[in-house]
Amino acid sequence: MRQVVRHIKIEPAVKTETKRIALSVVAMSVVMEIVFLALGRFDSTVLFGNLLGGGWAILNFFIMGLAVQKSVKKELPEEAKLVLQNSYTKRLLAMVAILLIGFKVEYFNWVAVVIPMFFPRITIGLMKLPIFHRKEEE
Repeated sequence: MRQVVRHIKIEPAVKTETKRIALSVVAMSVVMEIVFLALGRFDSTVLFGNLLGGGWAILNFFIMGLAVQKSVKKELPEEAKLVLQNSYTKRLLAMVAILLIGFKVEYFNWVAVVIPMFFPRITIGLMKLPIFHRKEEE
């Protein structure tokens, strides 16, 4: 049987926002590593945990962006809602798997896995602050 390969055109907004999230996750991850170092708790498990949690945080945001992109192309609101619900369920299950790996596998510091998962949320919250908005030109 022949497999059909679909090429997804990634919208510029998804690329832009994912890059913004990725940069902020990397920056906050560096800060987190410095905190672990300052507390005398840094070791390779912190680095690997940070890579696992931070990598998932970025990938999760990107997949969410693709789901939103796909949902807006649906004609019926019910179809769009279903696309978003399916994406959410799959991403949630994947996050549970990542967390289980982070907790159970000795190569990962579980704290360093969990904390980066909040970095996209923090970034989005910070971007809502007035200091990050340019005044519209008249």
